[in-house]
Amino acid sequence: MKHYIGEIVTMFSESEVNTMVKFKTDIDPDLYLEALASKFWGKPFEHEKGDMYDFGDKATCGGDWQEVDAKIYNKLKIIQELRT
Repeated sequence: MKHYIGEIVTMFSESEVNTMVKFKTDIDPDLYLEALASKFWGKPFEHEKGDMYDFGDKATCGGDWQEVDAKIYNKLKIIQELRT
């Protein structure tokens, strides 16, 4: 299993907020983040940033990620660990 830090991108009208998360997965990290993002809000739609999930005036999608080793991953206490 590989260890990652990444972001969930949430858009509120013209504003964008990125939430840092850490996660472990054996699958493609892009797919994992998209699965996480789909749980934040509602129906999927296409956007210039890729697939997003819409709920009224809010939308979210998976963002950038970086692989880290287990030692670093376990020291990251401030970042929330999320699971699909």
